[in-house]
Formats: sequence, C-alpha cells, structure tokens
Amino acid sequence: METIAMQSADIPWLVGGDFNTVRDLSEICGVSRDIRMAMEDFNTCIQNTGLLPLPMQGEWYTWHNCSAGPRNLWKRLDRMLINDRWMAQFPTSYYSSLTARTSDHSPMVLSGDIQQQLGGMFRFDNYLALSPEFIPSVQQVWQHNIIGTPMYAVTRKLKALKPIFREQRRKKGDLSHNVQLAKGFLEMAQVLVTSNRQDELFLQLEHCCRVVLAKAAKLEQIMLQQRSKMQWMKGDPGAVINEFVMYYQNLLGGERRRDMIDLRFLRPWARHILSEDDVNSLVLPFTHTDVKQAIFDIAEDKAPGPDGYSSGFFKAAWPIIGQE
Repeated sequence: METIAMQSADIPWLVGGDFNTVRDLSEICGVSRDIRMAMEDFNTCIQNTGLLPLPMQGEWYTWHNCSAGPRNLWKRLDRMLINDRWMAQFPTSYYSSLTARTSDHSPMVLSGDIQQQLGGMFRFDNYLALSPEFIPSVQQVWQHNIIGTPMYAVTRKLKALKPIFREQRRKKGDLSHNVQLAKGFLEMAQVLVTSNRQDELFLQLEHCCRVVLAKAAKLEQIMLQQRSKMQWMKGDPGAVINEFVMYYQNLLGGERRRDMIDLRFLRPWARHILSEDDVNSLVLPFTHTDVKQAIFDIAEDKAPGPDGYSSGFFKAAWPIIGQE
C-alpha cells in the first residue's frame, strides 16, 4: 500500500475492503485475542500512506463470527480509506455499511456526488437457457449488423440481451417470494441482535435466519432449473433418457485428448524435454475447435468476465454466437 501511495500522490485514490484488523479497541465487541501489534502496524501503514477515513453510515461492526454462544465477537474489519486528492474531487462522497446477509461481513456501498439510477447488477441465470424463448431471443439480437471491431460488436449484442433476459426472469413467477420473506426475517433478527448483543437467544435466532436465507436462495435456483427442464422434456420421452445420460456423462467426465510421450527418447540427464512435434504444436494457430473447447471446459456457473454472463450462456447459445 505504501508503494502504491507514492504512485497515487497526484490522482484520486480509494482503498476499500476487509483489512482483517481494527484501528482501535472500540471497534471490537466481545472477547478477542491480543491484536495490539496488528493494530499498531495498521495505523502506521495508514499514516505512512497519507490515507484518511471516508465518512461512513450504517452498521458500526462489519464482521461477526456467527457464534451464538459466549464466544460471539463483533469487529469493524471493513472500511474505506481515501487520499486528499479523492477528497478534493469528491467532497460529498461517503459509504454505507449495510446489514449482513448470508456472509459474515457487511456489504459496503460507495455513494458519490452523482447518483446514477441503474437497473442493478445483471446476472444471467442458467435456467433461462432451457426456456423455449432463449434461442429466438438470441437470434433476434444477433442478426443485427453492428459497425466496429468484432469484440465491440459482441459486447453491444450482449448488452442488448440483458433487458430481454431480465424480463424473462421476471415472468417466471413468484418463486423468489420465500427468499424475500427470509431476508425480512433476517433483518428483524438483526435488529434484535443490535439492541442486545449479549442475548444468546437473539444470536441463535439471527444464526437460524441466516441459514434459512441461504437454503431458500439455493432452493429457488434449483426449482427454477428443474421447472425449465421439465417444460423442455414434456412430450418427448427420448429427452428424459438423454437427460439421464447427460447427467452421468457430466458426473463421470468426458473424453480428454492425451498426447502419449515415449520416455525412451528423453535424454538421461534431462528432467523434462519436449519433442519436435510437441514444440511445433505449441506455436500452431488456434482453431475454432480450440476456442470452443476452451469455453466448454469452463463450469457452467463460472463467469468468464464481469458482464454477468455465465459460461452456461455461451454454451447454450454457441450455435448462434460461436462463429463470431
């Protein structure tokens, strides 16, 4: 951080996250080990980097060890710090420490001088790819001709698909009602805990609400996926058989290309050596098959980038978008 501070002396700089330590003993509630040395190091670092605390609203303690017994512990581990250039450019900025949900840390939201009303962070849910509307929606957007570099055209089309997928997800019904109820129960339990942090009954209630919320969110995702699969398989007995086969293929793994190397050709004094064919294969131009294999090797729930689209989207839409 001190190295970055020297490089950021003339530009606005904000540092935020879980620093895993506190600045003062007032930022601890409960029995903790001796952290005076870590606390001193942290304060020295802040002083040497010339950082200042960004104004904060909301929860004071940002971390809880999720213990419902006498060992329960709260700390203020998460914060945002700024330099003087940030303060000069964004004088009214601040951050809010929100009530924790399923994590043991509180989310932090940065608010600046200009508030942009966005539609929330987009996240593609893989169950949408099983809907009959999925392929026609992608085809409708992908047929447009966009002037620009190939990567620019792809990103513009992906952006145009986001409101369509948002609307499809909204039409799936009220399956998220239980999740919203669980969030409400957790908020009420956390209000009780805040009023009396030493009451073990309140702590146990808050812990149970966290578990219920996590399970409800997971169950919601599973139900949506299964509902889409059943709609897709309805009226097609062969699809049921294929579903079982695909399940066990994914479970046991697919075919993998293996290049056999004859160890007899290795020099006795060499630990590792590549054959001439192996060397040539490393510099071959990549093919469409290589690109497809790289994409399809990624787990469906993984996101290759920060745009909210999972790998499952690219796999399901590959017949349309793969060439581009």
